[in-house]
Amino acid sequence: MGERWSNSRRASPDGSDTPLSVLILDDHPIIRYGFVQLLTSWPGMRVVGETGSSAAAREWLDSTKTDLLLMDMEQSEDCVDSLIQKIIEENLTTRVLVYSARLHDAHVLEAVRCGVHGYITMDAEPERLYEAIYVVVSGGVYLDPAIASTVIGQVGRKHERRTRSSRELTAREVAVLQRIAAGMRNSEIAGDLFISERTVKYHITSMFNKLRARNRTQAVKIAIQNGLIK
Repeated sequence: MGERWSNSRRASPDGSDTPLSVLILDDHPIIRYGFVQLLTSWPGMRVVGETGSSAAAREWLDSTKTDLLLMDMEQSEDCVDSLIQKIIEENLTTRVLVYSARLHDAHVLEAVRCGVHGYITMDAEPERLYEAIYVVVSGGVYLDPAIASTVIGQVGRKHERRTRSSRELTAREVAVLQRIAAGMRNSEIAGDLFISERTVKYHITSMFNKLRARNRTQAVKIAIQNGLIK
């Protein structure tokens, strides 16, 4: 089964003509086919596209408003980070739900670090997938119950260690932060580090998440207090 883009519409649960639009990204045609059959059987939901290519997925997100990106965490292409980065940088409203056969804590933490809004295991019942989709598109975060308690515990311990270690920030993030502290604008930072402004924005967003900062001033203050920069 190749790529398929659909314009079919279904009535939403409340009777309106605005069904939930889902884009499926998976390397395996048979898995995509299964998701298409399942999701289109549910009222108020439509599959607007299905593909095994991250490039095609990016093009779709560029051209069409999509409520949910349902994707395999095991994509052979290194696309999870890049697609999340695109959604963050371009302020897209698309929510991201990933699925995987893995139950390893580190794998789930990596997904959360990337910025996904939900993680579900491949052995989940269809009802759980339905629940995960609606939690995520409603603005919530969904973690499969089989791993949620362990992951939340690890995230909490990681946060406790955050202020005691600079390893949370990459060398490039520290370089960007030092230039923010010096009063440089994004364009100036980009020129100084020979990177694009979009990349600068991505690093800043990542730093804010890691430092739990709301703005540039707060990020610099937290970094100085914890010895990340001088």
